[in-house]
Amino acid sequence: MKKINSIFEIIKREINWIITDLDLIAMFLAAPLFYSFFYGTMYMNKVEHEVPVAVYDEDRSSESLNLIKQLNAHPSIYIKEELNSLDEIDKKLFDEEVQSVIFIPNDFSKNLKLNRDSRIKIYLNTHRFLHSNDLNKAVNEVAFSKGEEIRVEYFLSKGFSDEQAKELANPLKDEIKLLFNPSESYGDFLIPAILILVLQQTLFMGLGQSMAKENETKRFTELKTLSGNNPLVALSGKISFYLILYFAYALVFFSVHLSVFKIVFRGSYSAFIIISVLLLLSISLMSLIIGNFFSKKVHALILISFTSYPLFFFTGYSWPTFAMPTIAKAIGYLIPTTAYMNAIHRIVSMGANIGHITFEIMNLIIINAVLFILVLLIFKRRFLKEHQANQ
Repeated sequence: MKKINSIFEIIKREINWIITDLDLIAMFLAAPLFYSFFYGTMYMNKVEHEVPVAVYDEDRSSESLNLIKQLNAHPSIYIKEELNSLDEIDKKLFDEEVQSVIFIPNDFSKNLKLNRDSRIKIYLNTHRFLHSNDLNKAVNEVAFSKGEEIRVEYFLSKGFSDEQAKELANPLKDEIKLLFNPSESYGDFLIPAILILVLQQTLFMGLGQSMAKENETKRFTELKTLSGNNPLVALSGKISFYLILYFAYALVFFSVHLSVFKIVFRGSYSAFIIISVLLLLSISLMSLIIGNFFSKKVHALILISFTSYPLFFFTGYSWPTFAMPTIAKAIGYLIPTTAYMNAIHRIVSMGANIGHITFEIMNLIIINAVLFILVLLIFKRRFLKEHQANQ
């Protein structure tokens, strides 16, 4: 009972530290909610629509005009303008007035009428690969549909029935099933990762500053006194409030935020709870270790703020792990966010349960065990040092 009371006293101390420190208020209370909505809204639309495109129609026939109408009807394409010469193509793409130029040659309709191969050229701004991939896919869809339409008309002219003409026009049919992200939404893929990074970095920077503040204000002795010289009690009290606060944030992010951004949570909430607690615990322990080495809050903040991008890249979320160097993959397994992102992606998008993420759970348990021992050793060493200084 005495140990529990000591933990509560340390929790009260942490809460008082936060509400009397503007830096910590901003980091723990304002930043998570602001950045989670702010960054998420950048990808609110999730799928690109009506990407501006220019057309240079050298053929000027009814067939080419019909093709332009079909292209403009595609949800990913917006025919912004028609060019008057080939010389304008490079300038339009360089100035990014359009993201693609479609060139219809002067023999387009002639070749169609003679049942010859008829080609169109697509100039893509591949500097912006997201636009170029979507536009390339959209133009190919329209071209394939147009080609099938022409083949159907040809077979109908040869006396085949409508059903036979359609079968002959497209004898090889594919059946594509889009699993886990049927809308192929970039937002559905990226927004959960953004929410995770907000959780990770605000907790990492905030608790790291809190630990550095112990050194800056020379008040680590208070932890020793309140805990009864028990490193485990001191550690439990130091991180308990932050674990509770950030677990509440995690619940809000993956319920309210996903609902606002219209992302379906398909998996197991029990799996989500287990993996989230393990992540928050590991980030808290890492924060205490890093913060222990700084004598000023601002120094801890500066260092930790630079970890956001490296930690994200090592997770393999933005670039697949199988394409990463072996050393980078090895480092990734040492970072708790890697296991968490892999697990959350499968839980949210793929409907995973606890049985599907056992490897990630075990990975985080091992990381937590190592970090827990290190923090206990740090606290024990600090307590001994404080004791020797007081003698």
